[in-house]
Amino acid sequence: MNQIAFYIGERCIHWSAVIITLGLLCCLSFTIALYRQRSESLRAIAVYFPLATILSLLLARLIHWYFNTEIYGSLGAALSDFDLGSFSIPGVILGVWLAAWLVHRLELVPNSGMLLDCTAPGLTLMIALVRLSALFNNTCRSRIEIRTPILRTLPFAAVNVDAAGNKIWHLATFFIGFLAMLVLTLFLLHFYIKRGKRKMRSPCERSGNVWRMFLLYYAAVECVIDSLRNDSPLMHFHLISVLNQYSSFVSLAQVFGAATALYVLVYYSVRSIKANGFSFWHAAAWVAFVVSLVGIGYLGEYKVQRTAQYFKCYSIMIVSCIAMVAVVRLMYRSCVAKKKEW
Repeated sequence: MNQIAFYIGERCIHWSAVIITLGLLCCLSFTIALYRQRSESLRAIAVYFPLATILSLLLARLIHWYFNTEIYGSLGAALSDFDLGSFSIPGVILGVWLAAWLVHRLELVPNSGMLLDCTAPGLTLMIALVRLSALFNNTCRSRIEIRTPILRTLPFAAVNVDAAGNKIWHLATFFIGFLAMLVLTLFLLHFYIKRGKRKMRSPCERSGNVWRMFLLYYAAVECVIDSLRNDSPLMHFHLISVLNQYSSFVSLAQVFGAATALYVLVYYSVRSIKANGFSFWHAAAWVAFVVSLVGIGYLGEYKVQRTAQYFKCYSIMIVSCIAMVAVVRLMYRSCVAKKKEW
């Protein structure tokens, strides 16, 4: 498939760049449309979106450079030559998060959660299109070979031609991720419209819940998708290389997903306990969350790397991700005010 979309002078523009740019524009459009429902002034968006774009690009490249320094000649090359290497989606999420906090500190919005709620569906759609952009390169494929002829097509498989001209079909991880993020986009839009303004029990904030649901569900999707990839970004430390004996086989995206899911659980746990008082089920929820992480990390990721029992390990991983989401959602529901309290 031709990777080049068109030329501007002597510079070629690839289809992957076109699709990612389209995703950025979709993110902006969604954010503006949702924000206009809560505020007539777009002054905050005029500051927020350029700032989020710059910070996201900077952090995404910086993180990718740190764990893949062999690709780049220097840090300067990583931040100036975008034809080289790639970027890290966790950096994009952190950049958006930081930009919303800065705009709040500038007193352009009452709280950062309001901005992040409006951003979550559009950001999810952008990530979906980032995954789709891999259609025009060889990234985000799986090591799993598809041997059944009827499945040798999208959304199941993508063909790879080796140096000898042999065609090999591998699981199209990028397209599965694209479809999963599309579904998540629709879910977050529904959540924003139906539950985005629900009254919460004090001290849980009314805003920011759509964003926290995005973090939770993105973590669940990314844990599976990143494990399926044959080019998953791993954690190779340089300044503290002694950690590599423990982390060099660990996926950065999965660690980030686990950390964000843990953040969401801690947020709702603290507020649920303050609002309702501590009970046995709070402790049970934490035990269930830890068990789900064991299922994802040990019975899923660790075992699949060593046994290649794909069906068994990924079944456990998917069930564990669903359990993780269910536990945090229950904690969230304990913070929602009942209608009679409104």
